[in-house]
Amino acid sequence: MKLIRLLGVLTVLAVLFSLAPVAMADEDTVTGSFTPTNVLPTVTVLNIYDITTHAVVGNVAPQMYYSVNVTAGDGNTIEDIDQIDVHLFLDAGGTDPASPGTGNITSCGILTWDKDGGGNEWTIDAGGSTTWTILTANCTKPSNMTAASGEWTFIIMVGKVATETPGAGNWDLYGEAIDGSGSGDMYTRDKEMLWYGEIATSATAPFGGVDNGSGFADNVNEVTDISVTYISNGNFDQLVKSDATWDGVTFTADYDSTGACNDPQEFSLMAYDSDVFGSAVQVDTVGVNIDNTGTQTDEDGVDITTNTLWLKIAVVFSNDTYSGNIVYIIADR
Repeated sequence: MKLIRLLGVLTVLAVLFSLAPVAMADEDTVTGSFTPTNVLPTVTVLNIYDITTHAVVGNVAPQMYYSVNVTAGDGNTIEDIDQIDVHLFLDAGGTDPASPGTGNITSCGILTWDKDGGGNEWTIDAGGSTTWTILTANCTKPSNMTAASGEWTFIIMVGKVATETPGAGNWDLYGEAIDGSGSGDMYTRDKEMLWYGEIATSATAPFGGVDNGSGFADNVNEVTDISVTYISNGNFDQLVKSDATWDGVTFTADYDSTGACNDPQEFSLMAYDSDVFGSAVQVDTVGVNIDNTGTQTDEDGVDITTNTLWLKIAVVFSNDTYSGNIVYIIADR
């Protein structure tokens, strides 16, 4: 009878334990999302630097290399920037105008970095110029394109006839960073463009046989149609000079800048940019002006094809064949 009662108690306890509550854990997912605003890029630094000293330059010389540096940023990282443009342009009146936006041989060079340019990642447009150049192999972009800002460097040479600015005018820089939704930009003003001049000739002046004591008369010991090409970005003068001595096989001729040729072995020259003897000027050994009306040219230059020389020699002159240099000069005016 006692055994039956014990089993009954155990049965009740088992039922009670089976009715006790059991703790359970569970979860579900809510999807969140956000889109950062497409922030417009910015340009914070824009200037021209000497490629050797890395100092900012105020004067720019045609046909010399400079670095043009642009620091641009983007809140979406600079990987978001698609293009960097820099315009180096003429401000003829010194009035700080907007960039003309079009490349021009004498007044505007446009530098471009294009992320999607492929083989043309770095380019320059100066309206068909052949003397505005960009060294694409030396241009650089930021090494870390996931940064918030970085520096782009263009290595360029300004064209031969980029307009000189000796007066109120100057040259300005405009920089623009472009992404898919817009752009940011800035100006840097008041760079001076220095004078540039270039001259070329392949002419010779063969006076041939001349009589002792002859010269300095129209159509006497005269060489004409000497062609000289002048290239300049501003006003220029045309000058001529002679070597102080001309050498013969055996003897030497001495140049007389006065034109008198009173002493043995002295010779002299007169010159002009046409064959009008009445306008000819006495040549010296330093450089005498034969024309002071030259103005800015295009990149091909201006050809003066009528330059003329007149020779005079002393009465006493040793028989020989003498040769020396007659130097044509282009000079700033």
